[in-house]
Amino acid sequence: MRHSIAVLLLLLCIAVSTNAAETTTVSVPINLDYPLMRQLLVKQLFTGPGQSRAILNNTSSCNQIVLTDPRLHPQATLLEIQASVAAQLGVSLFGKCFTMINWEGSVGFLGLPVIKSGATSLGFKPQGIWLMKADGEKVTSGRLWGYAQGPVQDLFGSFSINLSPFTAALGSFLPAVLSNRPVAQLQEILDSLKLENVRVATESLSVSLQFDIKMLPQVPPPPEEVLTAEELQQWESRWQMMDALLVFAVKHYAAETHLEALRGTLLDILIDSRYQLVDALAAPVDGSKDVVRTWFVESWQKLNPVIRQIALQHEGNEALMWISVLAATDALSALDQLGPGIGLDISSDGLRRLARMINQGVEPDDLLYDDAVDPELQQLFQQQIELRAVKPTTWNINFSLIRQAYAGEPENKLNSWVPERDEIGEYVVMVSDLLDNSADSILEKYKLDQAYYGLFKKLVLATAWQESCWRQYIVQDDQLVPLLSSTGDVGLMQMNERVWRGFYDLQKLRWDITYNSIAGTEVLLDYLLKYAIRRNEHQQAGGLDNLARSSYSAYNGGPSKASRYRRTDVSAYQKKVDDAFWKKYQRINEGNQSGIARCLGAVT
Repeated sequence: MRHSIAVLLLLLCIAVSTNAAETTTVSVPINLDYPLMRQLLVKQLFTGPGQSRAILNNTSSCNQIVLTDPRLHPQATLLEIQASVAAQLGVSLFGKCFTMINWEGSVGFLGLPVIKSGATSLGFKPQGIWLMKADGEKVTSGRLWGYAQGPVQDLFGSFSINLSPFTAALGSFLPAVLSNRPVAQLQEILDSLKLENVRVATESLSVSLQFDIKMLPQVPPPPEEVLTAEELQQWESRWQMMDALLVFAVKHYAAETHLEALRGTLLDILIDSRYQLVDALAAPVDGSKDVVRTWFVESWQKLNPVIRQIALQHEGNEALMWISVLAATDALSALDQLGPGIGLDISSDGLRRLARMINQGVEPDDLLYDDAVDPELQQLFQQQIELRAVKPTTWNINFSLIRQAYAGEPENKLNSWVPERDEIGEYVVMVSDLLDNSADSILEKYKLDQAYYGLFKKLVLATAWQESCWRQYIVQDDQLVPLLSSTGDVGLMQMNERVWRGFYDLQKLRWDITYNSIAGTEVLLDYLLKYAIRRNEHQQAGGLDNLARSSYSAYNGGPSKASRYRRTDVSAYQKKVDDAFWKKYQRINEGNQSGIARCLGAVT
């Protein structure tokens, strides 16, 4: 009996605990920029010639009032809409119009943003209207006012913004990333979706898309044990698909903008995110934390403002659909911040759904992770460095980043050679010539001020020394194999295979020392131009040599680390790496390569 009572009490406690599960409200911010709202306003209300709207056009009474050039501005807590006005008021006599008033000025409307019934759209409750002469004097009476007042209020009061794409996008996306919840609980989440807290902000109209979600029962965190082979395979498959989705998004949005600066920013974010992915993958893999998910969410947060700018280059309704993608990824970020109790799981299905939101025509196979060279990524990279000769820019051309002279697999001594101690002197001379020729090849292909030629060549030599001791291969178990680090850095220039997947041929990076040299040299030039020279690192204390130090910091840590060499808020390890490069660069600058021979002698 006592046992039965104990079991009953335990079941009762579990039931009470389940019923009392904490419910939290997730708020996803939606910011509708005023340029986007103007696009929506024009498409909805100003459909006449030249983006005009006639609010009075009575030919029988010879009266006409036409609005043009609509403009939106924040006005404290209200939205102000202005438009230019051209009015002709007259009388009709004997079948002819006689103009009595010929007036030009502007009209103004103040509206309070409100969430309309149905909770899927926004409207603007009229708070005031006026006419204004060209000299700034307001008109609030008279014949013109009598004709214009009602139609102006009705026109702008009818302006609405349909936000159902946002609710629909989240409605289809949330179940895919909360898949471990019962169907009934998922339906509760979807039923709670609503718009709240609409307000006028400085740069945009802001509204929150909210939903309620129950925290899952807390369970003790799993022990930090190495994943099983099956779990490891699932984990690897997921991060690869995440990387494939980021590539897909970057290519899609880059193709949708004509602004080179935005294309370059997209590329920067992709490359930098891959550097960070390498760091995340280097952490111990266990079941207690999901560093890859955090990496993915943070990468999307960096993409968001760029995608928003690109969206504003498109027509209103299309831009709204684009921003609905941002709402979905903002929801991911909000859920991720709630911690493990929320049960967020970015599954392969969730990634595919996100891809379909980015581009309705996407097929699941578009998110395959493979090692093939991607011509679109190649061209996107190449466009960031100014070529000496103009080449076609069509996306269909297979651009090669490597000069044709190096396209084949060279049969030379360096490509099958790990030097013995008595061969190191000859080896150093040959690799020095190879690196120098690689620099010449890149300088022949791309534009760089000749004042930086010497610095660039020394940068290439010092980087190869720092990264590999000028080695492409090592001997392992009596076999010649490429020098490959645990994080995927390969060969002479230690080009990371995860970072540069799609940009370069990974097999050639491993098995062709010339190809590896050219690829690393090309990346160094890109970093020198974009992150060192254009950001004026040489104007910091330290002068011209800062360009080499900055380029290497970016090469080693990613584009966002271009100023790492001079910062104090870096790890001891990063400082050690930058200091070691700086010492090598100084030796190269002095014409002293003896340290390379010693380095090779120590590791041979």
